[in-house]
Parts: sequence; structure tokens; C-alpha cells
Amino acid sequence: MFSRKKTNAASRFAIDPGAFRTRFCSATKGLLLDQPSIAALDMDHPAGGSKAVSTFGDQAEQVMIQGLDGLRSIQPVQSDQHNDLGLSAKMLSHFLNQATRSGIIAKSPKVLLMLPHDCSTSKRAQLQLACKQAGARSIEIQNAALAAFYSTELEQSQPCIMIDFGATASRMFAIADSEVVYHQNLPFGGDTLDQAIAAGLLERFSLYVSDKSAQEIKHRVAAATPQSFVQCTRNSCQVDCLAVKTNITTRFRVGSETVNDILKSTLDEFANSIKSALAGIDESIQDSAYETGIRICGGGALLPRMDQLVIAATNLPVEVVKRPLNSNIRGAASTMAEAVPKIDLEYLV
Repeated sequence: MFSRKKTNAASRFAIDPGAFRTRFCSATKGLLLDQPSIAALDMDHPAGGSKAVSTFGDQAEQVMIQGLDGLRSIQPVQSDQHNDLGLSAKMLSHFLNQATRSGIIAKSPKVLLMLPHDCSTSKRAQLQLACKQAGARSIEIQNAALAAFYSTELEQSQPCIMIDFGATASRMFAIADSEVVYHQNLPFGGDTLDQAIAAGLLERFSLYVSDKSAQEIKHRVAAATPQSFVQCTRNSCQVDCLAVKTNITTRFRVGSETVNDILKSTLDEFANSIKSALAGIDESIQDSAYETGIRICGGGALLPRMDQLVIAATNLPVEVVKRPLNSNIRGAASTMAEAVPKIDLEYLV
């Protein structure tokens, strides 16, 4: 008698093809894959375009660290928004094949694609095709807003207002009866803060810092409201930078008060955009938010006292969801729990 070989490979899982990171998650096995959404391009490739891609994800990051000539790093999701070269689908196909070869996922899995509300038809089709070509036996689409809602502890019948802070943009949306009844993009993301920090240091001190250094400053000493600097962050940090006037690389110590002052106008604009977006939500849902509160998720929710900024902008209670950095993909995966086999009790008797 033959027995089926036991395997830890996931046969069903959710996918978040995000602009910053791509994640695979199973309801039973947790995060299966979490890699940067980047590609290494060979600029000397004669064909150019998508054929110039050397590799993706962790491998691309390692290649770029080596500093090889002729290579450039890009973010396929953002690149496709401008040129629609299909790099996002090619990257997803790479990750799927990589996960299959390593035994992380089964060869014919069921896939749930988590996509934003404003995902274009062409991009949706490309990502579905990538999953199909990688061997997926079924592919479903789930709205990213609903996935975020499923990560909360609220009942599905309860109305809810949420803000998802992304790397390149943020979104406010309202859920009622498990449907997205309101959706508004907010002109703010983690990259916005990084760019503001870099621009502020250049203007004030004639110092150029890389995107990575600006992000390090944000993570170590930035906060959403000034009261939090003593409570939640370090007073200062040191980063490598380039002195523009002398063209000499140096170490520079930047204080939390300076960062707070640089970010104030950007965060004020964001608070105002939250106020404007909230005004478009049905009053009955706003009223329910006085009891349930606004839920915030995404990487930006980890910025110290971001909840206080949202409270000040909305005059509503605010709660950060559990594990906000990957709550969306976990929420999507929770809807794909393996079905429990039914036992025929009469047969057992």
C-alpha cells in the first residue's frame, strides 16, 4: 500500500506583490517568503527592457552590494506604473519558482492575490498570468483593503475605518458588511518622509545623504509628534553623508529636534489630508468609529506616536493593529485556512 509523502510545502497561500516588499503567507505556516521588491538591471544588455533583468529580491540586493559595473537597481512595481514593462509579473514568477524549487510551496498551489483598489486591469492580468505559468491551479483576487480589515479583531458585520501606511503611498478606506464602501488615496508614504529628511539636510547643512541613510534616520530618531522624541526615540544618530561644498564623505550626527523640525510641514500636510479624506466617509460609519476606533496598519504605523497624529487629525480613537508591517498579508491568508475534513460518524459506529 502506498502512502503519501509528508511535506511542509504550503498548498494554499496569499501573495502581496508590494512596491517595497513581496510576501507570501499561509494561514497555518505563517510567512513563507519576504523579499525586497527590487530588480538588478544589466545596463549593458543589448536588448534592454525586461530582458536586461539580472535577478530579483535578495539576490538582486546582494549583487548590488557587490558594486559591479553596469548594474542598476530598480523597483519593478513602481517602474510598471510608468512604463508597464511587465517587470512586476516577471518578479513574481521568479519568487514563485524560487519558492517551489526550495520546497516552501507546493507545485500546484491555490493562490490568493492581494491587490490594491486601484490596480490596473493590465497589471492584474499580468500577475494572474505569472501565477498560472508558475503552476498555480487556482487564482483568486482579494482587495487589499479587505485583507487589512480581516487582520483586525472586529466582527465582519462591524463598520470600520482604516488607514494603511505604505512605502510609496497611504490609503484611507471604510468597510461595511465586508465591502469597501469608501476608498481614498493619501499623498504620503514612508518614502515621503525619507525624501523630506534628505532634502532638509541638504538645504540646512549642504549634506547629501543616500535614501538608505535617510531611512535609517527616520527609523532611529523620527516620530510623528514632537512630544515622543524623549519618550520613544534616541536623541540623535550618526550617518554617512557627503559634504557638497568639499565633496568629502563624512560622518554627521543629526538630532531628533532637527529631524522633527524638518518633518513638521510634511506631517502637517498628511494630517490635513486625513481630515479631508475622513469628511468623505458616511456619517453613520464615522459615528461607529467613536466606538470601534480607526485602525492603522502598514510600516508607517510603526513610526512612534503615529496614532497620536491620527487622533489629533480625526478626533476619533485610534488603534494600531497587531504586527502592522505585515498585517495585510496575514489578514488575506486567514481567509485561506485549510478545510478540516469532515468525519463520517455513522461509518465509525
